[in-house]
Amino acid sequence: MNRFFEFSPAQLRVIVFLSALLVILSAYRFLFSYSRLDDNSLRLSVKIAETDSRYAPVIKVDLNLSPADSLELLPGIGPVLARRIVAMRDSIPFTKPEDLLRVNGIGYATYEKIKSYIEVRQW
Repeated sequence: MNRFFEFSPAQLRVIVFLSALLVILSAYRFLFSYSRLDDNSLRLSVKIAETDSRYAPVIKVDLNLSPADSLELLPGIGPVLARRIVAMRDSIPFTKPEDLLRVNGIGYATYEKIKSYIEVRQW
C-alpha cells in the first residue's frame, strides 16, 4: 500500500512543521499588513481633520430644526452642548445664528469655528 508517498516519519514531521509555519506566517502577514500606518496614512488623516473653508457653505445645519445628533457633527459641539442647544431653542427659538452665543458653554471662539456651518431659516 502507498503510505504518504513513502515518506519516513522524520520527513513527515518536517513537512507538517513547514506547512504549519507557512500557515502561521501567512496569517500573521495578512492580519498585520492592514493595520500598519505609514507616512501616507498619517498625512491623509491630518488632511481630513483640517477644516477647509471652501467646503463650509456646502452643508448648513439649521439651529431650529436639526436634531441633537446632527448638531454634534459641528466642530466643538459634543452631546452636552447639542442638548443645551435643543433645550434653548425649545424655550426660545433662534432668530439669527448669533443667538447661539446665549447657550451656556458656547463662547465666541466656538461660535467662530461653527458659524459657516449653521443657519437659521425664517419660516
